[in-house]
Amino acid sequence: MTALTNIQDKVRRLTARPSQNDLSNADLNAYINTYYQYDMPESMRFLELRDTWSFTTVGNQETYPFPRQQYLTVEPPAYVGGQQVNFFNNDRDSFYREWPKNNYIQQVALGNGTAGPYTGQISATPFMPSTTPNPPLVNSADTDFNVMLSAQTNTSTSALGSATSAYDNGVGGLVDTTTFNLLAGSSINYMTGNFTVNFSSIVPQNNPIFASVIPYQSGMPRAILIAQETIYMRPIPDKAYLVDITVERQPTALLNATDTPFNYEWWQLIAFGAAAKILEDNADWEQRQAIEPFFAQQLLLMQRRTLNQLTTSRTQTIYTDNGQGNGCGYDGLYPYI
Repeated sequence: MTALTNIQDKVRRLTARPSQNDLSNADLNAYINTYYQYDMPESMRFLELRDTWSFTTVGNQETYPFPRQQYLTVEPPAYVGGQQVNFFNNDRDSFYREWPKNNYIQQVALGNGTAGPYTGQISATPFMPSTTPNPPLVNSADTDFNVMLSAQTNTSTSALGSATSAYDNGVGGLVDTTTFNLLAGSSINYMTGNFTVNFSSIVPQNNPIFASVIPYQSGMPRAILIAQETIYMRPIPDKAYLVDITVERQPTALLNATDTPFNYEWWQLIAFGAAAKILEDNADWEQRQAIEPFFAQQLLLMQRRTLNQLTTSRTQTIYTDNGQGNGCGYDGLYPYI
């Protein structure tokens, strides 16, 4: 009695749309899954959807993609190699205040009256590459630029100061800082510091060329930042570690006739939620109001399991053993309701 077909039948009865001539199964399933995947988890936090997402780090890799579309929330605690670490959720300010990105600036070459190529070696190694969601394509709005090569292009007789610069694209290439186009024949090695750059403008004779990088010392991570579907690790890992992060999953869509909700008890709540959306879209306010008490009753019934489980948990304070967590949600006490 809990499969998708049962949910469909109940929705059709609640909305007086008994056949596919009134509402196709495809449209009906869209309403069901819209409520099930998006509205229902936001109406309350279900303990059944709380889970752990895991991944493995790579030596000298700072960032890792996070599948935000598969999870509703991310919250502490988080563990690296079995040890709890500081957790920063979209809090760049606090994260970089604790782990600042200190720039190291070095003169690496002199201009010779051409745009390049200029070659050299940056001494502060290893250093952090830029981070971009889709390397090697660079979108300046989404990229954290960490490496820059630059030089003044004006001479002693120039009326105005000017410069030419290149950023790295996160995968060993260099791009123009204005157009973000790849600079042909340009490359940089984050581990050895060796580089070759062809600027987009001529560097006058004897004008110094500078490199700005963010060196780091790798180790076992002790802090995690999650921002813009990207995970940042500090320190940057020196080898593989297992990372576990507490998440709340998005329910999997119900697509086949025999598919069932994650918790069988949810099927009537899903039916009422889908019916409410159909009635609202068709401006059937009288029927929408008629089902509201039964809809609210189902939501209260589904809350009961979560409430019963939370009432058996001891309230954490600064005097309890686990009261030293960093932020709301520590040790399972996230406010689910």
